[in-house]
Amino acid sequence: MTARETEWISIPMTVDVPYRFAAGRYLTKTLTQLRDNGRIFAVECPRCRRIQLPPRIVCAQCHVRNGRWVELPLEGTLVAFTIMFLPLTDPTTGKPHEPPFVYGSVRLDGCDSVLDHLIHAEPDRGKVWVGMRCRVVLRPPGERVGDLSDIVHFEPLPDQSRPGS
Repeated sequence: MTARETEWISIPMTVDVPYRFAAGRYLTKTLTQLRDNGRIFAVECPRCRRIQLPPRIVCAQCHVRNGRWVELPLEGTLVAFTIMFLPLTDPTTGKPHEPPFVYGSVRLDGCDSVLDHLIHAEPDRGKVWVGMRCRVVLRPPGERVGDLSDIVHFEPLPDQSRPGS
């Protein structure tokens, strides 16, 4: 008796699941400033002084109301990264990013939290490192829509070299 072979058929597709949610007063301010002025705002906890992005009405650690808005610079430090060798679906477009590419966590100067995003750098471990300085690259002003896709990617600042090289 011979085993029956299974034939697998693959049909690539992108599933579109449109949805809407209320961003709330704090996140709306941050997204509106990003869209209209190309500026990033976070909030500072009055007790622990943590600068939080995305902004929260209440500090997650102290449980007190945040109120002081802080404008963050558009530069920061790469604190973690991965080189992706599998496609990753962009949640803002539903389209996959073709590998290889760099995805990382950037802590904007003065902020205590990180933004996870695409890093526009060559996907080579010798050319990307923790501690690398990066800047936000935004969509042009007329093309911004008021969500995180207004940040196109982070790009390394020029004239850097990997420590120890």
